[in-house]
Amino acid sequence: MERKYALLMNMPDNKLPGFYAQIVKALANKAPLFDRDKEMLIFSAEPDREAAIGIMQQYKIEHETLELLLLPAGTEMAPTFSDFGFVSRAEHIYVYAEQAALFRLVEIAGGEPAQALQQMDEHLLARCVIDGVPAYAVETHLLELMEGIAKAYGCGVEVIS
Repeated sequence: MERKYALLMNMPDNKLPGFYAQIVKALANKAPLFDRDKEMLIFSAEPDREAAIGIMQQYKIEHETLELLLLPAGTEMAPTFSDFGFVSRAEHIYVYAEQAALFRLVEIAGGEPAQALQQMDEHLLARCVIDGVPAYAVETHLLELMEGIAKAYGCGVEVIS
């Protein structure tokens, strides 16, 4: 799981098609893109996004910033995933960092992680493997519920985002 820095452009309607190409060209010189999806530009580092903000100001493009969590390839997504993340053109899988939390289920001696996971399943946005260990994404406000379920089954929750 990697944190990525996004800039969501609100492109003016009255601009010619070449306007977007001009912006992408300007970005190539100052702020290397990691990925993009429609009007969202995704950078690996926050300084790259900051450089892109300068370009947005230069071209007078309204924008907003947000942070994303890049999930590994092979992530299983629940039907509700699209409300909290997206798959980019390059087929990278992202969740919005403010809206989703990633955690691992930690077994405590005598715990029942399979039963805990079964109880949690209806709330999960995604399942993936990070550094060889299963990890799960839920809506941020449900993290406390996940901790309660884990505790009830003799397990713990390790937050990784």
